[in-house]
Amino acid sequence: MRPNRRTIVIVALAFVGGMLLLWTVRHLASTGFIEIVEAEYGVPGRTCIAGPDIKKYVSAACGGFRPRCLVSVSNGWCGDPAAGVVKTLTVEYMCGATRKRASAAENTGLLLTCP
Repeated sequence: MRPNRRTIVIVALAFVGGMLLLWTVRHLASTGFIEIVEAEYGVPGRTCIAGPDIKKYVSAACGGFRPRCLVSVSNGWCGDPAAGVVKTLTVEYMCGATRKRASAAENTGLLLTCP
């Protein structure tokens, strides 16, 4: 029995869809995802006492299966640990098996990328 044209089209579309799904999974697995290791806000010698909360905030904003993330840097997370001085948010994170570090000044955005 010879397959009709509709059957051939359905099989071809299923094959293409499967290949696209496989490529997507491989791409995401190769780029990895962002896992926050450490986050600190302030200036040397004067950082937030809410360090673990900052890590949780950044993890909530950037963690999971995302290849890039933008975090707003402000005193809103834990107050102002050094009044009158520009503070910095520094984040250490894992991108797959690679450890990365990124920093940004207050009132800007910190972009984390993987890879």
